[in-house]
This record gives sequence, structure tokens and C-alpha cells, in this order.
Amino acid sequence: MKTLKGEIISNEKVGRDLYKMTVFSPYMAKNCLPGQFVNIRCSKSGVYDPLLRRPFSIYDLEEDFKVFSILYLLKGKGTHYLKSLEPGDVIDFIGPLGNGIRTDENSNKKYLLIGGGIGVAPLYYLAKYLNLKKNNVFLATGFKDNRFLFFEKTVQTLKISYHFCSEDGTHGARGIITDFISENINDYRDYTIYCCGPSAMFKTLKEIFAGNNIEDKAYALFEEIMACGIGVCKGCVVKTLDKNNNYVYKTVCKDGPLFNLGEVVFE
Repeated sequence: MKTLKGEIISNEKVGRDLYKMTVFSPYMAKNCLPGQFVNIRCSKSGVYDPLLRRPFSIYDLEEDFKVFSILYLLKGKGTHYLKSLEPGDVIDFIGPLGNGIRTDENSNKKYLLIGGGIGVAPLYYLAKYLNLKKNNVFLATGFKDNRFLFFEKTVQTLKISYHFCSEDGTHGARGIITDFISENINDYRDYTIYCCGPSAMFKTLKEIFAGNNIEDKAYALFEEIMACGIGVCKGCVVKTLDKNNNYVYKTVCKDGPLFNLGEVVFE
């Protein structure tokens, strides 16, 4: 983990209020694992509004070209500042942060990746990473509408199996992703599962997996608002249960963002 500066290679609109930024960074390209993230300063030098850095999952990484990419939705001052940047501009960021996902070389295992909304951001790099190591990858993602159509076209380049759905039926099948998982759970009993999305999705998935006795195979990549990114401020804690059924509060930025879904307590 380092404080770094990187030149923006591209900053393009890929959907409604959705952007992909690609940044040149040899250090990140060499050291970043799937599931990790960066904390980006979202203001000009000498300006501290917004005061805190913003966390973004690594969407893609190309080691040969020494670049990484993030996805971001326009929401507040931070992301509107990112939108204003152009190729050649330089961003200030800290990374890679969090505990990444490692797998054995050419492990030939089965993986189910489940994404909801902007939670698909870290799953593309993870799917690409697992696929390169000769694993069987199935990606299941759900959206509200069709703003993520570009994502399906990108996933098709990996030549993996996938299922896309949307609540309004404009992207893939009409429906919600947790219903698809519940209806097809028997197909994935021998899969290792990674998911990323809203807490409501995590809670429903945990209930599905617990009811089918596969909770221990499921992991969640949490995306929380955070300040320091290194576990000091305790602003991004999640409630978990330890082996003795005691409550333990863990930080997403340092202890995570990856947690076994079974250990997380949802109120």
C-alpha cells in the first residue's frame, strides 16, 4: 500500500451516469489482487472539499500495459470531480487497499460470482483472474435497468457462462438476481461463491445459502463509505460473529473487504 499518483489514460461514459476511468500505475499493475480497492482524492490540490478520499473497487487491471480501471456512478461532489478529469490529468490515490483474493495456480475449481448494481465493479477483474487460472466461472448479475449493457459486452470477451437480469426487463431476463440464485441453487452446491452488492442482497443470499447448508462456501465483498482506508478511524465497521458466538466489529478497509458471509450479522 502506497500513496501514489497516476496519469489518467481514459475517462469515458459507459452508461447512464456511469463512467469507467483507466489510470497508468506500474505499482498497482504489479501488486494489486482482485477484491482490492483504491482511495482516491476527489478534489484539486489545495482544495479539501470533499475532505475525505473516496474508495473505488478495482474493475480491471492490465499488467502488460501497467494500467488499472475503476467504475463509478455519478452521485456527489467526489464523483462529479472525477467526471471532470481528462486524459493526461493526474489523480492522487492510496492503494492497493484491503485483502485481495488469491487462488492456486491453475486450480480448476468452480466459482459462482454474484453481483448487484455497481457491485459488479470488482467482479469483472475477479472473473478475468479466475478464468486465466483455468477455473470454471459462472457470473450472475442483477440490475435495475439497462445502464450496465456495456458490462455484458465486456464479459462476453472472457467466454465464461453468465446470467444477466434487470428489474424492468430491459437488460437480460426480467427479475432480481436473488430469485435466480434461489431457483437454481442446486446447480451451485459445489461452487465457491463470491458476491458484491447492496446489504439487502447479502442478507437474502445468506438466508438462501444457510437454508441449503452452503453458507461456509460463500464470501461477500463489502463496499462501505470509509475515511482512512487503513482501519484507524473505524468508520466502516461490520458486525460479525466469532467462533465463540461473540460479536466482533471488523473494518471493511483493513479486515475486509472480503468476509465469509456466514460470519456477518445483518440486523
